[in-house]
Amino acid sequence: MHDMSIETYFIALIFLAFVLILITSIISLNLTRKIAATTACQQKLWIACSALSLGAGVWSMHFIAFLAHPLSLNITYDLQAVVTSLAIAIAGALVGFFIMYRSKLEIPRLFFGGTFMGFCFASMHYIGLGAVTNVVIHFKLALFVISIVMSVGASMLALYLSYLQSPRIIMNGLFMSLMFICMHFVGILAADIDFPAQNILLPADSVSMDNFILAMFVAFGTVILLFINLSSSLKTDQKLQNQFTLRASILTSSLDCILMFNNRGWLIEFNPAAEAAFGYTRKYALSLTLLDFLFPFDQNGQAAASLFGQLARQDDALMGKRLEMLAYRADRTAFPVEITFTGCHHEGKPIFTAFLRDLSKTKTLQWSSEQIVS
Repeated sequence: MHDMSIETYFIALIFLAFVLILITSIISLNLTRKIAATTACQQKLWIACSALSLGAGVWSMHFIAFLAHPLSLNITYDLQAVVTSLAIAIAGALVGFFIMYRSKLEIPRLFFGGTFMGFCFASMHYIGLGAVTNVVIHFKLALFVISIVMSVGASMLALYLSYLQSPRIIMNGLFMSLMFICMHFVGILAADIDFPAQNILLPADSVSMDNFILAMFVAFGTVILLFINLSSSLKTDQKLQNQFTLRASILTSSLDCILMFNNRGWLIEFNPAAEAAFGYTRKYALSLTLLDFLFPFDQNGQAAASLFGQLARQDDALMGKRLEMLAYRADRTAFPVEITFTGCHHEGKPIFTAFLRDLSKTKTLQWSSEQIVS
């Protein structure tokens, strides 16, 4: 019987496995950050790329970390079982990610997606152990159960951090990596392996190779996959940066006031022309709602409720039409404006934009012309 004690591991391969899962976690988290800024079709592509990277990376980490143990020289691997374990890891990640991703975080989806993905990763681990030919494996029940629980927990953490889309990618990737590699070693400690006698015939479809060379092949293949996904991610980053720069230049150079607000009326963008017209700084304006600009404080709120009702319904009488009404500056003085409302969806939520043109000078000139004519 051969107990998988950590002291006898080949440290170089353990380090390689950890670096690989760390890179995998960081790239997977980076890929999910593209989801919110792309179209629905592209979102599915980025979810699939992130899941594929994580599934393949977790499998590679398990395989290389398993090779780190000094196994018998006669150890061979059932190629069909190895490929099956890889397919299960990728399928589990894909299903888990697609269950999880919706417009808002839903705990039941996190639970079911993480549980499914966790069981798939645990299955991948133990099917991978079963790929070792001509050995008998005995499991320690307590550690076996703990490894499955850790796999589910690590999967839920991965899904949550992916959805969170925090800028602290490296720190979050480190947490994910530690959870996954700890799950692997607990699963290894749960296994006692009886090695075969030297003269046992090997199956025809089994393969044997020096552990270090095999680990290098697996790592190299995984790195190529991650590099392809990372290259696509960086190209998308550049496109998004160009789009952001273009939009920022439009907001900055526009002579009209541009006020963007969410479905509850809170401002999320306020351009320089609006700062000049209303007398608010952008920082202060983002703490206000659209009501503060279009309605006096002493109004009973019926007009405001009517406006938001039309916006919520995307009323054709309002959306895309040029309307004239009064707006109110920071000092609460009123001035006439021409306003146009447009709407779109971002991250599954409605976002509205109000384009305002100050008509004060136009109205003054019109009044002066009327006085001259009269």
